[in-house]
Amino acid sequence: MTTTFDALLNVFWLRPETALWRELDIRAMRTFEFRGPSLDIGCGDGIFSFIRSGGRFSDTFDAFRSMSGLDKYFENVDVFDACNPAVHPVVTVAPSYRIDVAFDHKANLLAKAGQLGLYGALKQGDGNRALPFEDERFSSVFSNILYWLDRPQDALHEIHRILRPGGQACLMLPSETFPEFSFYNQLCVKPGDAKWAFLDKLDRGRLEVNKRQALPRSAWEAMFAKAGLRIAFHKAHLSRTVVLGWDIGLRPLFPVLHRMAEAVPAAQLGEIKQEWIATLRQFLEPIADMDDELAKDATPAFNCYIVEKR
Repeated sequence: MTTTFDALLNVFWLRPETALWRELDIRAMRTFEFRGPSLDIGCGDGIFSFIRSGGRFSDTFDAFRSMSGLDKYFENVDVFDACNPAVHPVVTVAPSYRIDVAFDHKANLLAKAGQLGLYGALKQGDGNRALPFEDERFSSVFSNILYWLDRPQDALHEIHRILRPGGQACLMLPSETFPEFSFYNQLCVKPGDAKWAFLDKLDRGRLEVNKRQALPRSAWEAMFAKAGLRIAFHKAHLSRTVVLGWDIGLRPLFPVLHRMAEAVPAAQLGEIKQEWIATLRQFLEPIADMDDELAKDATPAFNCYIVEKR
């Protein structure tokens, strides 16, 4: 049986550092169950939640089929904010459950999420505003985008409002160490050393966003209490080793790797892709298995919280 890691590497094969991160997210949230009615806040293209639900894609599909602006990749353009109507995911295993509503602010990503057969309805909106759902509508909510929002405390109050009594939300939230593990931060920003300014092309604006809401556990937990949410479960994950690998990974090579992959004849691509994935897995899976051990030297970069409405 294909594991979640196999499935993630299949779709993120040109960005394996993303597959490693997402695999550790899935392991951290293992005890969380989507109970209907359910909501995915910041669903993006839906691929993460689809794979977590047991859904699987053909090896002919990956997350890079619908992109635009790759020529401006180093100008901080979101190349994934595109939806090619000619590209359709080939689903080989249907998800084992469905999520009632997918919510995101980007129409292109929602359109891609809508192709997966995972979501009952798609809703576009801004997470920085009041959520467009009635009080106590949902029994379960998942989100890994609260730290991108301007006011996470307001978002937590909104989650409390739309949850039913006893309902649960699974939230992925960064710790204060997340931006500290950044090469760009350590070598260029903090010391003010201009000779490392070229790393700005690797950072692509991520540090400024991540610094805003990368908080100690005590700060997140105070926000939960203020919003009327009780902590039912917590798991810290993403060791320094994993984040340092993710911070660069194959990121700087991605545009040229994508061009190379596009140039490979379709008859040969599947075989090359599987060899590529098998090679990566030999190195990345042991690192995933050792994440807790590797995290002993510093506070892990992320937290998985399951919180419950009181």
